Amino acid sequence: MSNARTISNAILAIILATTVAQSQDAAAPPRDTAWKTGGQIGVNFSQVALSNWSGGGQNTLAIAGLATTFANMKTEATSWDNGLDVGYGFTKLAEQDFRKSDDKVILISKYGYKATDQLFYSGLLDARTQLSDGFNYDKIDSATGNPTTISRFAAPAYVTLGLGATWKPADYFELLVAPISNRLILVMDDTLSAAGAFGVDPGKKVKSQLGALLNATFKKELMTNVTLSSRLNVFSAYETFDKAVVTWESLLGLKVNDYITASVALDVLYDEKVKITRDDKTVGPSTQIREVLAIGLGYKF
Repeated sequence: MSNARTISNAILAIILATTVAQSQDAAAPPRDTAWKTGGQIGVNFSQVALSNWSGGGQNTLAIAGLATTFANMKTEATSWDNGLDVGYGFTKLAEQDFRKSDDKVILISKYGYKATDQLFYSGLLDARTQLSDGFNYDKIDSATGNPTTISRFAAPAYVTLGLGATWKPADYFELLVAPISNRLILVMDDTLSAAGAFGVDPGKKVKSQLGALLNATFKKELMTNVTLSSRLNVFSAYETFDKAVVTWESLLGLKVNDYITASVALDVLYDEKVKITRDDKTVGPSTQIREVLAIGLGYKF
């Protein structure tokens, strides 16, 4: 629990420091420190309603939302980049209840101190979790008669802290290598921790791993109103260095006008410690892939 409190306090400190710095920057006269803030909110909606339709099919409803915000500070010698992504979505098929289709909370904070024009000494905080419960609808809990709960808020949560260096040869690309890194796996639910879910030891709620981290980010406007952003995160614990945890997130965004947007998102995840029910109904580690094509309303601020 002490590790969890430390992590929570660190995250709150970063958010508080960012908020205070922004308010001070707005009130103080111009200086060599420049904050840039902004973000985007998008909502996508789709519906299929059928009545006496000879071609067959089922009524469906899908709603998904995504909010991204950033607060970045830069001086001649330092940089501090902070980003928060929150996504949530659900679907309803025919008479089924609403089911979650997307759920993520990602907070990333990176600080850099300039060594050369392209090289920075860096520190990184990467924290990830979800908002609501996740279920395995193919497995019914005999005690409740409901689908089995397989995840909750902060169960799991992944927090990675890294120290290293960042190479930034261009504004749209940077690569961080952190040979001193610690990855914490949190399962703050008694039932899931007792089962040893997500790689924690049975009965434990926190698992700490010392290892090395590689983080690469790419964001560039490929053509007018078409932007590609991609983030690759690879962590290897020193005790099992040949078994890396890989997270790769990519988003191709297309802006139709000020309020209508389209996007294609592709997320790839592999973690050998996470046992899932595969498509062939076997249980074990597997490459997890999520693809989302969305057209909807968006607002950029």
